[in-house]
Amino acid sequence: MRLYEKPGSPFWWLDVTLDGHRYRVSTKSPLKKPKREARVAADRIVDQLEQQAKEAAKRAGQAWTISESLTKWWDEHASHTDSADAIWSNIENLDRCLDCSTRVDQLTSAMLMDFRAKRRGELAHRSAKTKKAKERAAQRPLKYVSASTVNRDLAYLQAALRYVKLIHLQPIADLPWSKIKAAENEPRNRFASHEEFDAMQAIDDADLADIILAAVATGLRRGNMRWQWHMIDLRGTSVTIARTKGKLPMVIKLSPPVVAMLKRRRAAALAETGSIPSGADEVFVWRNFKRRWARLQKTLELVDFRWHDLRHTFGTWARKAGVDLPTLKEAMAHKDIKTTQRYAHVEPDEIEGTFDKVAARMAQSAAHSKQKSRKVR
Repeated sequence: MRLYEKPGSPFWWLDVTLDGHRYRVSTKSPLKKPKREARVAADRIVDQLEQQAKEAAKRAGQAWTISESLTKWWDEHASHTDSADAIWSNIENLDRCLDCSTRVDQLTSAMLMDFRAKRRGELAHRSAKTKKAKERAAQRPLKYVSASTVNRDLAYLQAALRYVKLIHLQPIADLPWSKIKAAENEPRNRFASHEEFDAMQAIDDADLADIILAAVATGLRRGNMRWQWHMIDLRGTSVTIARTKGKLPMVIKLSPPVVAMLKRRRAAALAETGSIPSGADEVFVWRNFKRRWARLQKTLELVDFRWHDLRHTFGTWARKAGVDLPTLKEAMAHKDIKTTQRYAHVEPDEIEGTFDKVAARMAQSAAHSKQKSRKVR
């Protein structure tokens, strides 16, 4: 151990090596004061470093805590994903309602059930930016955190534990996650009927009607509907989406009605401006979209119908047309076929036709039996 003067610093500095690690630390003792005071401060610092080394050695053979595991997962993986902001919010929920000082090999189902109960008892966050929106939110009935929100917290915790087990060989507890997660409501099964779709196409807002036509014909999420003209290939009748929710590019085949609509919009833009729309120009008009969509819902009296239900309309109509689930999975860009299986209950028209044919055959068989019995008499 030695004390030395560091250029530019008004304090004595300590240089010491402990267990093969070299430390250079300021003693915070001014150079103007006697050196013996700096030695006393240095001895105190050495004692602290030795204590920290002992604690680190003691913990070396133990599993990480939940907090350490979440931190490692966040730093090395989660913070680099598109969902980083949302994941950070879930981590804050875990830190607030779960004892994150628990070691990952000592985590129990009872602790997670307590976390689930605590989260379900919290009020749901109401996001509102403007003063009027905050006033409207305050007038709505109070809502508690949903089961799906709590399950998302648990899913990220499970992902973090799996990560530290796979990458850092941490011994995590074996837990029945499927039993721990809260029971959620049945998935939505709302899609537009043909009458509702026809009504949407007949509205006064022609721009919104065109967006709805494209949404139902392609099955794309609203985030992938911000088309620009450079994405459209009218000759090849396709639109190229550079990045879907699954982080993959996708080429969508455009149906004849959508191609005709796009040609009409390009011709209208040409007539209005005197030039063909540039590649960076947006195909659709999205200004005041939420207000226009809310007005459409009110005008057509659409009951429990959301924008995302247009995507469900695509999936349901495709399934009824006889598209099998693996093909529908690729068309809808689902990462997991379990998501596509929500359409498994939809009976294709061919299946319904099969039942009708069997019923007709049964009727013929019954009629033939009656005729045969009359002849025997």
